[in-house]
Amino acid sequence: MSSHAHDLSGVIRIPEGAANSLRRHLGLSDHDTLRVTYIPGPGDVAGTFNHWRAGHHDPRIPSVIYSLMFYELMRQLDAECQIISIQPIDVAAATSGNRFHFEQVKPMPATGRWSYYRSQRVYARQLVSMVAQFDPHVVVTATHNPSSSWRALSRGRKLVLSAHNTFWLMGYPPQDIKGRLRRMLLSSEATSLDGAICTSHECARQIAILTKGRIRGEVECPQIVHRYPIEKRDRVRKLLFLGRIERSKGIFMLLEVFEKLAIQHPELTLHIAGSGGADDALKAKLAASANAKQIEFLGRIGSDAVHSTIAAADLLVCPTMSDFNEGLAVVGFEAAAHGIPTVLSSVVPAVELLGEGCAVYQADNATALEATIAGLIENPETYQKLCGATALVREKMYDRSLSWGSGLFRTLME
Repeated sequence: MSSHAHDLSGVIRIPEGAANSLRRHLGLSDHDTLRVTYIPGPGDVAGTFNHWRAGHHDPRIPSVIYSLMFYELMRQLDAECQIISIQPIDVAAATSGNRFHFEQVKPMPATGRWSYYRSQRVYARQLVSMVAQFDPHVVVTATHNPSSSWRALSRGRKLVLSAHNTFWLMGYPPQDIKGRLRRMLLSSEATSLDGAICTSHECARQIAILTKGRIRGEVECPQIVHRYPIEKRDRVRKLLFLGRIERSKGIFMLLEVFEKLAIQHPELTLHIAGSGGADDALKAKLAASANAKQIEFLGRIGSDAVHSTIAAADLLVCPTMSDFNEGLAVVGFEAAAHGIPTVLSSVVPAVELLGEGCAVYQADNATALEATIAGLIENPETYQKLCGATALVREKMYDRSLSWGSGLFRTLME
């Protein structure tokens, strides 16, 4: 392992003697090898490992990545780790002699509902088999992975859920028969959980509901890598959408709203950054728009470009629709790092952490979105108050004791 790995030790905050404290908590001696399995979401965890091992953050992502914090926490805990990824494993990430062992498992392709369920069952069995061979003391698994694997993964070990997605739409618990049966099944499976580290208060609330209050998850705050200059902004001229280009993310409703706002406010511009399955549909809409000159579609952009694009904006808009279960929406925090507030739909859980640094409208309601943005354009004092309130958010985004990695350690000690 590179001698530069310690350069990133500040991404987490754990107490002195944490390695021995956790071993004793798990019934091990100070000299026992602590074994931990991590089953993350779909990101390139092996690629991030290579960046971490070289002593720097993953340049592809502007925030401190979960997997990087996991590697640093495990290094400080002197643990041996198994990482199971659905992404291909770069051989460089698994060189002999280090304590991090990477394995890949590929879920079967699914073309319909039943093939999806079958794929998830097979995937769950593969995960359980791989973990059993490693025989860890602790398993940390993300909500991206099948909950049907929880019970088997927890046998004889501590099981912690990394909850970065909600199980149902914020504010709309399942009411139909299918949804209630799914919730009952999740509650049964959640009896196997020993703790949870959550990306939002809404994720923590839902886990508390599923476990009948037995687990009240630790809520982390997204951590931004760099600090950025904060420029004083007096009014709204430039709107920004940053995220996946999908109908469920509200981009088409935002485009509809912008075209109405542009009539009353001809100086207004809209910049769209991201890519997704609806790229072609968006390009077709833009080509037919009467306001095409005021709209710029940047497509997918890199980490550095994300922050330069945010810095040039006045207001970020996150118009997620009610048919998408948003876990947090980290883009609001990236904007707050520049002193820029966000307009959120009512189903975006980031609202509680962003606090007074955001404005909220009723999801799916184009009229409400238009009124919210218009209110900020036409009332510069209200807008400036939102800008000022982002300072409170920034305090948390650079407080590494609130990071996912620090919260994971506290969860392990519960």
